[in-house]
Amino acid sequence: MAKVLFVFLLCALTGISSQDGQTACHGADGSIYNAECNTPPAELTKEQMFKNGHMKRFGAHRPPDHIVEELPYMIAPEDFHALYVSKHKPVVIKGAAKHWPAYTKWTDEYLKKNWGDVTFNMETKDDDKVNLPPSRMLKDFLEVYREKDLYLVDEVHPGMREDVILPLCLRCEEMSSKFFVSYYWHSSGNTSSTLHIDTDENMLCVIRGSKKAILVSPVYSNDVYADDADLLGVSPVPADKVDLEKFPRVMNVRYHLANMEEGDMLYLPQMWWHQVDSGGGRQQAVALWWKSKPWWKEHGKHAPPVEAELVFEGSTSERKYSFGNALAQYETWVNEVAPLAPRLKCESQQARMSDFRFETDKDDWGDNPEEDWDGQNHGSEEDESARMDSLCDFDRTNPLNPCPFCADDDAVPQCIRYILDYCQVYQDRGCVVQLPQLLNKQTKEDFEIIAAMESPFHSQL
Repeated sequence: MAKVLFVFLLCALTGISSQDGQTACHGADGSIYNAECNTPPAELTKEQMFKNGHMKRFGAHRPPDHIVEELPYMIAPEDFHALYVSKHKPVVIKGAAKHWPAYTKWTDEYLKKNWGDVTFNMETKDDDKVNLPPSRMLKDFLEVYREKDLYLVDEVHPGMREDVILPLCLRCEEMSSKFFVSYYWHSSGNTSSTLHIDTDENMLCVIRGSKKAILVSPVYSNDVYADDADLLGVSPVPADKVDLEKFPRVMNVRYHLANMEEGDMLYLPQMWWHQVDSGGGRQQAVALWWKSKPWWKEHGKHAPPVEAELVFEGSTSERKYSFGNALAQYETWVNEVAPLAPRLKCESQQARMSDFRFETDKDDWGDNPEEDWDGQNHGSEEDESARMDSLCDFDRTNPLNPCPFCADDDAVPQCIRYILDYCQVYQDRGCVVQLPQLLNKQTKEDFEIIAAMESPFHSQL
């Protein structure tokens, strides 16, 4: 009896399940994150992964290599950028949205009363990006969404932004000046996204419900068949049932797993593939996107040497250029220059003692003059050359760089063709930085047009 009790206590103390003998991936406070969970699982054979994952959900072929780190507290923007954004390292910040007014106020009744007549875009729960349902007024959506195959996804209405507090980790002018868009999701639950990328940094904030996200580094872009997609940036691999005979390279993919509860925030690095499942019941979330580029100013004009060409021989696509390799090279570049990135200044967060009244000021009733921080110029005037340097990611010392040719619009087919041909000749940092942005969401038809046109770059040679 004593021996049995000893074994039971040992199992309890070491976090071993008495049923399956697996290490429990829970911290002492009940959180899912535990450093021991980030030990890569034992290698599996192709046969084992095929058995585990064939015709099952994406990620079933192997356990996650990492449970995304969870912070029980909000952090400063300087630390957030240095430790996570500059390194493209995902992180969950627990409970950070629970103090938002939206967390308590955004009931269906409140939303209907205040914005019921506003029209929002709709999507279906299977994330069909082609057959989109028509837009609806919010009051009509709220009447039917619990029974319909329907959910709301649109920009956060300007009036609703008053109920959303900008997370402290984003309150830095070097980041907030680059905010792009905010999105609002509302559903009855059990929604599932495709496996896709966003070219912007993303903070996904859960207001109601729960979510599970699989995150895949861009270095695995060719293993999720990035070049075989009808729409670049959206993997053709179905998330709900993966045919490993049709998509065998999926078995090469290692991934991170993030678990989110109400009030949690997940940082999704730009260009990372992700697939998000929502739990059952009422679901609400807000996503904040902002622009970002890897640090390069002290790293020279050229991209790091890479072995892979932009042409990917393993693709079944007829595209000449590989979007998957462009994404992988971008992530390689980010990781190489991350140690060189300077710490953000966040001047607006640097409150001076002179801004506050201390007991030593009581004799003058706080009338001592204080510095006019708002009136200060925190940067010098840029000359035209410096301004162009900030706008152009390519090597401007190269007379054939694409910036003059693409000055009006870098998204037109002629510009894209010029950049693609230029990047076949020159090893330029702009190729690494710009190609994922330009190629994302290009269709096969777009590429046929681009491939058929006369090369504007070759005419310059």
